[in-house]
Amino acid sequence: MSESSKECAAIVLDCRDHGESDLIVTFVCQGIGRMTGMAKGAKRSQKRFVNKLELFSSLFLRYTEARNSNMAFIVEAELLESFLSLRQNMPLYMAATVIRELTLVSTRDLEGDNGLFSLLLWTLESLATRRPTMTILALFQLKFFEQIGYRPNFSSCLRCNQPLDTAQDYGFESRAGSIICSRCQQRQRQVSIMPLSRGTIKFLASAQNQPLDRLHRLHLSRPALHEALALLYQYGRHLLQREIYSLKTLSDGHWQA
Repeated sequence: MSESSKECAAIVLDCRDHGESDLIVTFVCQGIGRMTGMAKGAKRSQKRFVNKLELFSSLFLRYTEARNSNMAFIVEAELLESFLSLRQNMPLYMAATVIRELTLVSTRDLEGDNGLFSLLLWTLESLATRRPTMTILALFQLKFFEQIGYRPNFSSCLRCNQPLDTAQDYGFESRAGSIICSRCQQRQRQVSIMPLSRGTIKFLASAQNQPLDRLHRLHLSRPALHEALALLYQYGRHLLQREIYSLKTLSDGHWQA
C-alpha cells in the first residue's frame, strides 16, 4: 500500500455510471461514515471491481483522497460479503432499500461514523439470515433515528414528565418524538396523537437500551409490530420532512412479520 492510500471496511449504498468506463459509488465506511468515491475503469475491470460494487455489498476498500474535494478514488475492493439474497428476494430487497434510502437522505459525506456502519452491517446480516424482516426493519429505524440525533422518548410523558406507568394509557406525538399520557391528552385536547399500546411502548423502550448483539432476543406480536412500524413511519416523515418512498411502498399494505 502506498503512503497516500488508506483502507477501510465499507458497505455499498449507491452506484451510478460516470462516463464510458467509470463508476461513482457511495459507501458507509467504518470509522468515516458516508463517503463517495470514483472507481476509474470499473465498468471495464476484469479483476479489481468485477461483481464487487453491487448494492449492499460489504467490502474492504483501498482508496486515495482527492486534494480539493470530498471525492475519494477507489484503488481496489475486496469483497467480504455480497449479501446476494438481498438482491434476489423481493421482500428482503424492499427492506434493504428502505435502509439504503433512509441513510442516503439523512447523512452527508465524511460526517463521521459513531456506530452507523455497525448498525447497517447488523441489519443487512440479520435480513440475510432470514430473521423476521419487518421486526428487523422496525429495530433498524429505532436505532437509526437515535444514531442521527433524534432518539424518541418512551420513558416518560412529554407534558407532565411522569415516568412510564403500566397502568396508564399513552399516545405518541410525532412532532415532539415522545409519548404523552392520557391525562395530559385530555387536559390539552391533543388530537394529533397516535394511540400506542403499553406492550409496544415497552418493546421500543427495551430495544433502545439493548446493544445490537442482543436485539435478536426481543419478540413482538403482529399487532404491536404494525403499531411500531406505523409510529416509526410517521416519525420519520416528520423528521425528514419528506416521503421515504421505499418505506411508503411497505406501508401501503405490505407489512408482514
